[in-house]
Amino acid sequence: MSALLHGTDREACSVTHESTRNESLPTDGFATVVATNLPQAVFVVDAAFRVIWGNRQAGQFFPREISIVGKHFYRDLFSDIQFIRPDYYPLTLARDTGRPARSVMRLEGPRFFELFVARASCAQRARSILIVTVQEITSTFLPLERLRAIHEAGRRLTEFPADLLIKFTPEERKELLKRRVLSYLKEVLHFDVFEIRLVQPQTKRLVPFISDGMSREAAERELSVGLEGQGITGYVAATGASYICEDTSSDALYLKGTEESRSSLTVPLIRYDAAFRPVIIGTVNIENPHPRAFSHDDRLFLEIFCRDLVAALNTLELIEAEADVATRGLVEEIHGRIALPVDKVVSKAAEAEAYLDVDPGKARDLLKEIYRIARDLRAEIRSFGSRLPPTEASPVFQNRRVLVVDPDESIQKDAHTYLEQWGFLVETASTGRAGLQMAAMTAGEGGYDVILAANRLPDMKGWEFFKSLKEALKSDQIPYVMLVPIMMHDADHNFVKARELGAQYQVGKRPPPPGQTSGGNLIVKPLVEVLNSILGVTAGQSANS
Repeated sequence: MSALLHGTDREACSVTHESTRNESLPTDGFATVVATNLPQAVFVVDAAFRVIWGNRQAGQFFPREISIVGKHFYRDLFSDIQFIRPDYYPLTLARDTGRPARSVMRLEGPRFFELFVARASCAQRARSILIVTVQEITSTFLPLERLRAIHEAGRRLTEFPADLLIKFTPEERKELLKRRVLSYLKEVLHFDVFEIRLVQPQTKRLVPFISDGMSREAAERELSVGLEGQGITGYVAATGASYICEDTSSDALYLKGTEESRSSLTVPLIRYDAAFRPVIIGTVNIENPHPRAFSHDDRLFLEIFCRDLVAALNTLELIEAEADVATRGLVEEIHGRIALPVDKVVSKAAEAEAYLDVDPGKARDLLKEIYRIARDLRAEIRSFGSRLPPTEASPVFQNRRVLVVDPDESIQKDAHTYLEQWGFLVETASTGRAGLQMAAMTAGEGGYDVILAANRLPDMKGWEFFKSLKEALKSDQIPYVMLVPIMMHDADHNFVKARELGAQYQVGKRPPPPGQTSGGNLIVKPLVEVLNSILGVTAGQSANS
């Protein structure tokens, strides 16, 4: 690299490749002076990407004693190079197409350089050469990359997929937002100590929302919106203007965030009302252990973040508001639709009571009508459920009817929770006699697709219930499943006796706590497997999947 680092212009024009030692590049006085003194580093390389010549500025990349002539541009000189965009193979592209190529390359530091490549003809070499210029752009590129990262992170901050909105409660959605904010501030903005507070509209108190790295005293400090006595956070919330504290030791507004804090940056969270007037809804405060650590670029980036955070908070509040309005409307409509049927049930129950002694036949007819009205009410309520957002589980047993006979109310609740989620129409009974009556009354309408019954009932044993069920329905093909408490001995051998009568399926359930009659649970996975078998559901359709 002799001419490059300590030669004359003429010598610079005469630097040659080792294999063409006696050749020289065409010389032109002005061209050589310009090329040598350009602020950009200039490399001339051959078609094999070996350096033929470089100007003085090219020396910034290498120690003075290293000669770049004959070195491979990538393999020998820039082995750790990373091209970012837009052209990922700029030398190859320019050599093969003749089209000028441009790229941004990243070196250790990180440092960023803009690289231009153009193909040119060289009469003396009888082949094309490549002219490569390299200029550092770190000071302008890093802020742009930071803005790009902020924009992308802000987009993710405000995205709430539909499945999360269905599964998560309002508090869980807020926790998700908090985790995203923490990641945003640390990984994108590179802030380590920060606090976000939200304004409580009624009291004007600044309530902590997220705090990370702050001292316990600072995190628990009570602050309100105000120009005096409320620290920089209260001041920013009152004025709506960002505030850079360059030195905490000399700023009268500053209240200690950490023992090590020497500067801070505080930015308001601003939303706009229906009349486009600004409303301060909170603040974001960042602390740093060095004086004058924050620039106006930092303020700009944090203000951009705050706009994204406000958008995310608005999204969550709108979702909650829409859910509240929808729920209130649905409750009012349900009340309007079921009020009269419920009145009929009450009235006819009183009428049936009056007829019990004087006309038992009339009382039975009234009870049947009460049963029909109750079934209609259940169908009416289910029709409202179909208008709600879909649940996580898929209704693979859509409109299949199941009867659950078990005295444990917790088992009945589990049946409604899980089986209805999978599409079943669920009805429950607490005694064997009630279950038999319901099965008999439903037989004329197609009957139940599945009947689940406890191995012990208050008025009969499980095998006795199954025997009576076969007699009542006059059938040997009954989709019956016995619910058997796990880890408990069945002295009556209910399932053994039921199997002798033709029963095929049993499923475990968790029994109530000792000494209690309620508090058990269904065991979902084996239950699903049995239901799949009885109803012919394939593995791909199963509620398990």
